[in-house]
Amino acid sequence: MVFNCAGLRKIDHKERKGMLKYILKRMFFVFFVVIGVTLVTFSTMHFAPGDPAEVIAVARYGEDLTQEQIDWVRVTEGFDSPVYIQYLKWLEHVLHLDLGRSVVTSHDILEEITTRLPATIKLAAASLLISLCISIPVGIISAVRKNTVIDHLCMAGALLGVSIPNFWLGLLLIWLCALTLHILPSYGYGGIEHLVLPSVTLGTSMAAITTRLTRSSMLDVLSQEYIVTARAKGLDEKTIIFKHALKNAMLPIITFAGLQLGFLLGGSVIVETIFAWPGIGKLLVDSIYARDFAMVQGCVLFIAVIFALTNLAVDIMYAFLDPRIRYEKS
Repeated sequence: MVFNCAGLRKIDHKERKGMLKYILKRMFFVFFVVIGVTLVTFSTMHFAPGDPAEVIAVARYGEDLTQEQIDWVRVTEGFDSPVYIQYLKWLEHVLHLDLGRSVVTSHDILEEITTRLPATIKLAAASLLISLCISIPVGIISAVRKNTVIDHLCMAGALLGVSIPNFWLGLLLIWLCALTLHILPSYGYGGIEHLVLPSVTLGTSMAAITTRLTRSSMLDVLSQEYIVTARAKGLDEKTIIFKHALKNAMLPIITFAGLQLGFLLGGSVIVETIFAWPGIGKLLVDSIYARDFAMVQGCVLFIAVIFALTNLAVDIMYAFLDPRIRYEKS
């Protein structure tokens, strides 16, 4: 294995070719996943109860409708065409990054989603940071102190974190920090004080799962022969854990963190709704209540694409860190 002056591993021609083949294969799968999502999203919204032409007509002209107004909407919006024609037309617009307009507000859907995206990114990044800051140290301590009181306490805390639903933890934090102690706002979007409660709610539940994963991954690495050899050579325990064991134990944690980030960027619907956080998740819920099927369709598609692309990025990073992955899957 060859390293450059920056300490990074050099990739030879054979590895580069294998890497490129692996990336192309993964992109091929992502393309079909996205097409499948568009098909499911379109079908779900169009076969849902209610006439979409009537919904749009109500949003445009109010409750006092005439049949002529509904028919006019049906013709102008293309609902009189066969379903597969409607799907192909919609897909053509999507491929040109045109998700259409909201049937309630008439705002451009893609513009509305990208306006909400910074709030979701901020919440996702803060939640992921809190999750990793809690889970990695606790998981390492739990693995190093295996089967001790400290290990049992860490795992009990992780079990408690997994068991508590987000909505209940969010309401508990609002009651404690906002209504009782009056130290943090209970809802809204603004400074860092508004970010604390929603990010702690999301980060705590994710930390519980990542802690268990970190512990099992560290235990697996610490039982490897090269760790036993390092101990036999007299290396101190801190060097063994942080220099030799943690690097290899991080591979599954990186994968899981990437999947969590994809989930968070897609919008954590419940937490954003509880804390009135103006992200994509709250936009989706508000659109469902307003029966704005075009906006719901756009939000679901956007979330799915973000999740698929995040998975692709994680797979590529994982293959770069562990060459066995791309050779086995190629």
